[in-house]
Formats: sequence, C-alpha cells, structure tokens
Amino acid sequence: MKTLTIIANSLDARMLRDVLALEGLHVKLVRARGDARRHGAVVLQIAEAELERGQALLAQWLVEHPSAAPPGPTGDA
Repeated sequence: MKTLTIIANSLDARMLRDVLALEGLHVKLVRARGDARRHGAVVLQIAEAELERGQALLAQWLVEHPSAAPPGPTGDA
C-alpha cells in the first residue's frame, strides 16, 4: 500500500474513500501520526497499481473540497 494523501478530518476521509470506491478503487484509512493525528487527520492508503488513477481522482476531489486539503509542509505524516 502507498500513501495517497492525508485528509484533514475523518469525515472527509470517509467521503473520499467512498468516492474512490465508486470508481472501483480500494482505499484503506489509517490514523495519521504526530501533530496531524492530534488534529484529526487521516492517511488514505491505496494499492500501488491504483495509485496513479487515485491521484487523478484526488486532485479533482480536492478542487471541490478545499477544506479537506492535506496539512501543510509542517504536518507530520
């Protein structure tokens, strides 16, 4: 499994997981570490074979849901 992204909160993470599932992708949700975890962030992991397609769908989804964007560069994944 590869990390697809870190989402700011579990509600948005579950929503994105479900959107990706509708596209036939299999995503696993994992609690983030460090500061990101304290703020409720969730890591989305995806099979390496599905990563490129997942990244394309993620980019589209983040345009529609900017509040779910991953923590900034200081975020600890």
